[in-house]
Amino acid sequence: MTDSIKRVDAFANLDKFKPKTEPNPTANKDDIERISRENGFPSREAQDQKQQKRARFNSGERKRQLNIKVRESSFQRFYDLAEKRGIRVLGDLFDQALDALEKENHP
Repeated sequence: MTDSIKRVDAFANLDKFKPKTEPNPTANKDDIERISRENGFPSREAQDQKQQKRARFNSGERKRQLNIKVRESSFQRFYDLAEKRGIRVLGDLFDQALDALEKENHP
């Protein structure tokens, strides 16, 4: 039964597909700039980037996670303090803050 069914060979007639002999012409960048300015499409300059803060990392020691909600100003103060002190593990700054509070409250 399969001998009587003829299948079409999809790759039999590929003669009209040839590789391009020359590359597509590229447009002159000065012409592109001029045309875009004339038509109201000015080039967008890159925005000034803020100085990025150093990346934080985990110290590898297993720790518990403490999720708390704070005001935006407190959040920013905490991160600014860490940045000023060169602290990359935020838990270390938290420990320092607890130590300072305990020292202040003990006679």
